[in-house]
Amino acid sequence: MYRSFEAEGEAVANGQAQSPSEAADPRPSRRQRIAARLRPLLREPLTHFVILGVLIFAVAHWLEARSQRYVITIAPADVTRIENSYVQQYGNMPTLAQLRTMIDNSVREEIYLREALALGLDRNDEIVRRRLAQKYQFLQADMATPRTPSDAELRRWFEAHAASFAEPARRSFDQRYFAIDQRGEGAARTLATATVAKLGHGEAASAGDEFPGPKIVARMAQDDVERLFGDGAFARAIFAARPGQWVGPFRSGFGWHAVRVTDSAPARSRSFSEARADALMAWQEQDRLTRNDAAYRQLLARYTVKRGDRP
Repeated sequence: MYRSFEAEGEAVANGQAQSPSEAADPRPSRRQRIAARLRPLLREPLTHFVILGVLIFAVAHWLEARSQRYVITIAPADVTRIENSYVQQYGNMPTLAQLRTMIDNSVREEIYLREALALGLDRNDEIVRRRLAQKYQFLQADMATPRTPSDAELRRWFEAHAASFAEPARRSFDQRYFAIDQRGEGAARTLATATVAKLGHGEAASAGDEFPGPKIVARMAQDDVERLFGDGAFARAIFAARPGQWVGPFRSGFGWHAVRVTDSAPARSRSFSEARADALMAWQEQDRLTRNDAAYRQLLARYTVKRGDRP
């Protein structure tokens, strides 16, 4: 009895005490089997050598990384890149003094970057996060090589989206322009109103001021007119005007205009042969977006997103 209590005490001290269920089962537990296999391995000198080698490698790697943090290498490829950047911006090669200055600026930027990273300034920075996300998104987009659909596939896609390739209504018109920066708002409008009235009666009228854009506009869509004249109301007025009559005055982003529509072409649908080039570009863009979204879905599947109570 005394010897059995002593043996049990040694088992507890060695972490080998068995639960009642383990004691009832004469077979060794899984933990005991693993311990029995590892015990001889841990006693091997080779194991000690491997562990010591891993520790030495980790310390050496850490020391190497620490020492390299303060080493900046300007390779010939870096100098070439700096020169090419200067040529693209200014159209000629930099002088030796300019090149040295740009290299010094590159070193300064690298030092500031490393110090900022060491301080963790890149973490929780919205601008940095957005920039890195955009760069990865651009990388994904570059990896998606454009595909070319078969003619039948492109034709089916075009027929499903034919309305997007219709040619919009177009207008051609000439004008008399009155600048508000030269005459003032009220005077420019008054003179433009008088000019419309005189031209409408076939009388001679003021030639107006020099317009910074084209005096005569030929076959331009409404969106193009709006971009050119800088005002949506002006473009809508042009497309509502009856051809052949002087109308207005209409206010653009530049000033006041007396306008006469000289030609009116209604919107029309385009055939597949007419719109094939545009349809191919649109198909490839949609295909690129679809594949990029599929790539994102694959990335998303690797992550577990835990959301709070708020969306």
